[in-house]
Amino acid sequence: MLPYFRNYAFVAYVLGVAVPVGLITASSWVFGFYVVYTLPGLIAAIVLLAACLLASKRIVTRMADRKADEYLSLYNDGCDPQAFLDAARNVAAAIRPPYEENGSWFLSFYALALDDAGQREEAARIGQAMLSSAQMARDPQQRAGLLVNIEPLIERLFGVDAALEVIAQAEEAVAASDSPDDGPRRDFLRSERALMEAIRNGDAATLTARFSAVRTNAAYPMRVRVSDALMEASVHKSRGDAAAERACLEFVVANGNKLPAVGLAQERLAAL
Repeated sequence: MLPYFRNYAFVAYVLGVAVPVGLITASSWVFGFYVVYTLPGLIAAIVLLAACLLASKRIVTRMADRKADEYLSLYNDGCDPQAFLDAARNVAAAIRPPYEENGSWFLSFYALALDDAGQREEAARIGQAMLSSAQMARDPQQRAGLLVNIEPLIERLFGVDAALEVIAQAEEAVAASDSPDDGPRRDFLRSERALMEAIRNGDAATLTARFSAVRTNAAYPMRVRVSDALMEASVHKSRGDAAAERACLEFVVANGNKLPAVGLAQERLAAL
């Protein structure tokens, strides 16, 4: 995520240059002559500069990644879309087409939060731009990564059929790639296809099992658990199981914080 944290990127390059310059200057002062004027000193200075640039970039990249995770935690764990949008606005603005995998991953969450905050038109604009970028990607691995990242967003914005089309495109891209990284992608796509088909076919048993497994598993982000709990409640409603529906709705209200799912759950609980 370093390219999208402009201040962090600036710090990385400043440190990468300042540290070796400082060391070379100190060495020159100690020895009484400019060490870079000698061939061994020049070679050592070049090696030191390269090493410091690489080390500083790695260190600051980890810092940027941690900061991105902190931002995402406001949404995924804290269930506060607006807090995430406020914190991540500058980062999201720096992610522009043509998208790469890390940027699309972060931006897909940003677009989901926009939708939760009532800004569906802007979320749809981002989703369409990301989809177009993925479809134009020539490298199969890059294309697969982009499509996997945006599939949940496409399903939210454009529905099950659109999500299944993205899944089919991603499966085709994965099949054309020989990267070992594609194993988890295949597993994700297989799982998402099964879920989308169950939703399309109204397979209540499969949906209940899937949503319940997510809702009760603390390994999933709370935002995802709340979302699945609301969908599970809808399935129980269609089956006439008011007690199970109520339990899911109460979970949403208790844990959803500022997600729009909370208002929907409260309305339904009032009607039960």
